[in-house]
Amino acid sequence: MSNILSLMSKSKFNAKKALKYSKAYDKIIDLGLFDEEFYKTHYSNYYSANPLEHYLFYGYKKGFDPCLNFNTFKYLNNYPDVKKSGLNPLVHYVLYGINENREIFPSQYLIKERILDTNKLYLNNHNFTNEPLVSIIVLNRNGVNHLKTLFKDFSKKTNYSNFELIFIDNDSSDNSVNYIKSLDLDFPVKIIENSENLSFSEANNIGVDNANGEFVLLLNNDIEPSFGWLNEMVATILSNDNIAAVGAKLLFPYYDNIDSSNKSFKIQHSGDIFSFNKYLKVYAYNNNLLSNPFDFNVNTSKKVVSVTAAAILIRKSIYTELGGLDEGYIYGYEDVDFSLKLNKSGYDVVYCSSALLFHHESSTRTTNKNFKNNSDRLINKWYNYLNRNIFLDKLNKDKFFSNEPLKFLFLTNKLNKFILDLSKKLENEGFIVELSSNSKEIYSDSLTDVIISFDTNINIEDIDLRENTIKILCLEDIVSMVDLDLYDLIFLNDLDNYNSFNNSSKVYYLDSDYNNIINRLKDFILEKYPSSNDNC
Repeated sequence: MSNILSLMSKSKFNAKKALKYSKAYDKIIDLGLFDEEFYKTHYSNYYSANPLEHYLFYGYKKGFDPCLNFNTFKYLNNYPDVKKSGLNPLVHYVLYGINENREIFPSQYLIKERILDTNKLYLNNHNFTNEPLVSIIVLNRNGVNHLKTLFKDFSKKTNYSNFELIFIDNDSSDNSVNYIKSLDLDFPVKIIENSENLSFSEANNIGVDNANGEFVLLLNNDIEPSFGWLNEMVATILSNDNIAAVGAKLLFPYYDNIDSSNKSFKIQHSGDIFSFNKYLKVYAYNNNLLSNPFDFNVNTSKKVVSVTAAAILIRKSIYTELGGLDEGYIYGYEDVDFSLKLNKSGYDVVYCSSALLFHHESSTRTTNKNFKNNSDRLINKWYNYLNRNIFLDKLNKDKFFSNEPLKFLFLTNKLNKFILDLSKKLENEGFIVELSSNSKEIYSDSLTDVIISFDTNINIEDIDLRENTIKILCLEDIVSMVDLDLYDLIFLNDLDNYNSFNNSSKVYYLDSDYNNIINRLKDFILEKYPSSNDNC
């Protein structure tokens, strides 16, 4: 039963508010919408007396939930009138919301419990004849609060017994090192204290040099593991000798601010994929970003081109063979670079869908000020290699380097059967074709891979194209002189005209089924981006 004097005090002696909250207090108890043990478990650092009173007057303002079945943040944001009123959302619900048939939403903790319970259904819980030693390398700078989350029940959650911890501290000014030293851990720990804030690559390379394991696992300090994660990753890498690295399924944590709330418990990382861009030329991004954690597309382990180093298990011998992480990167793209080295060397990188981790974003990397340095370095090293592989991937519809289909843009001032037949043929092959019949308003977006002009009067030099867009001229017959240098390939649908250009290596006869357009595109890509020009 509520204490009216205490409520009067917390209401700043507003009698009307105190009486309203007293009535709500009793209803909340009767309806079982406040779980004292739940509140104590999750928020005990924030109150000193009555937990429910704390929630009613203070806790809800911090986004705290009163029980597993009520989400404070979602109730307020789904009902702006409640937020505007300044009334505690649970008070509003029990006094008014129930009668108004307002929906309530489960607490973040219930959602999280359901995710964890569901993931257990997908665990293989491997029994190893011999468990190889894994060296877990954790880089830290001023991350003591993250470390408390990371190392809570750490051993139990691994479902694996043969591992050591290499803890690398980058000149922290908080209590990080002392915290690690204070833990009663049941596995070997080596602490390396750097006198400066080294880059991610430098620090982890030092960690690998000090590792005793057959496998090394780079693990961010802001990771929150779920049960079985290490068992699953080790079993995956042992399943095939050609697998050199294994990444995990990373989820965003719960966010109680409206700008980020849509990311809560969604996929943050399930492998990288690549795309072309007019300004960055080529870039990597997280595949299946913001998918639900058990959607079909993220719930199967598979080969991928790249995984994040927030949690990556690597064969130490291969890590050393390839020279470790490139120290020219400064907190960005070093993991993409390393994955590409593995790919180019013929090794497999695998995304393990059953190894589930929550990633609370990096406290080690505080800014993105090094983005230009990192993106420039990636492009300078890998541009030729990525152009070749992304284009061929699109042409072959492999969806390994890129999820995007090859996109054509047709330029013409007059549509005819020839153009429409070619368009239909390419679309039937699974490619995207856009038609532009207004030469004064031609727009080419970043996804346009190939433009085909059917009119020599259209000046392709005036079109804002990606740097690597392939330019083709395709004509039934040539009625005027053509500047061949403007185009990468020229196709003629008239044999006599073709014969007059047979001394040019870029002019081809267009056969009746149009297949040689695709074949010549493949040849062109291999000629323009040969492996001999790779800088990596």
